[in-house]
Amino acid sequence: MDTDEDENHDQEKEGLVENLHAMVRQELTGKYTCTDYLSMTAWHQNGYQLSKKVPSFTHGHNHHAHGTNTRIDEYCREQIVEWSFRVVDYFRIDREVVAVSLSFLDRFLASCRCDRTSFKLAATTTLHLAVKLLYPCKLADLGILSDLSRGEFDMSDVSEMESHILHALSWNLHPPTAIAFASIFLDFFFSSSGMLHVPMNDLEDISDVSSFFCELAVCDYFFTPMRASRVALAAILNALEGMFGPENSIACEVIRTAQQLGLMSHPDLSAARNRLWELYERSEECALHNDKSIDEDSNAMWHGSIFVKKMSTVSSSPVSVTKPCHSATDFAYTKQHARMLRNESW
Repeated sequence: MDTDEDENHDQEKEGLVENLHAMVRQELTGKYTCTDYLSMTAWHQNGYQLSKKVPSFTHGHNHHAHGTNTRIDEYCREQIVEWSFRVVDYFRIDREVVAVSLSFLDRFLASCRCDRTSFKLAATTTLHLAVKLLYPCKLADLGILSDLSRGEFDMSDVSEMESHILHALSWNLHPPTAIAFASIFLDFFFSSSGMLHVPMNDLEDISDVSSFFCELAVCDYFFTPMRASRVALAAILNALEGMFGPENSIACEVIRTAQQLGLMSHPDLSAARNRLWELYERSEECALHNDKSIDEDSNAMWHGSIFVKKMSTVSSSPVSVTKPCHSATDFAYTKQHARMLRNESW
């Protein structure tokens, strides 16, 4: 019996390694990398220019299309990400969908110039496309997305934009996300590290906090040109530091394992890690869990000037960048919820 269990365990580890290596190969192809498109003085065009098509997308609601404040910026992208998280939380869709959607959107914007109106349409379309690919059972629910645009465009516009996006991305629709890297790596790491006796609750917390840092990276344009594997490692190391302190022994083993697997393409993770800590300090999660009472909490760990509190309940999961709904009544569609999901702040 033990022999069979050992064999299954070895096969599982081999499968995890194969998945990690496949994701690394995806990164190395360059098909899923993105340039710093906001810093470009003139964006490259791939056979078409969306700014010329905006009137057909907006059905006449294009009075801002040629104004002085139509160029998108980091704030526009941040608003899109926050809105996307609210939408997937509302419909109970896995939050990794937002990371996939933003991979589509960022790579699309690196090849096509958009003003803010076409940017809204592109963002709505990439979210719709990500859900279609990963959670098609939820697609019927997302018919409401066109209603959330305040009448600027309908589902026929989304369909037309989808064809442009697919063309621009050359149908490369399965990006290796930082959340996936972190999840698979941690599964492999703790299945291989027999000498590390980490309680099950801590394993779950490490995974959750790592995912939270990965979600913070999705929100920030700084990480757009960065490889997902690098973001994942920075997120894992930050999670370990926040939970167990800067001198924890697990972090050293994580780095050693990452090197053995070929994940350390850029050995200096300090810039990514520092940026993630800055984002954490500004997050709702930090404000929610780092009040004065935390000084007396034995489960709280210190990082510089902030604490990272280990969670024990679903309602306080650190995987939430914005506060999710949890009960069935929270999901009753009301006008208040509709206003929350509408993209009025874009």
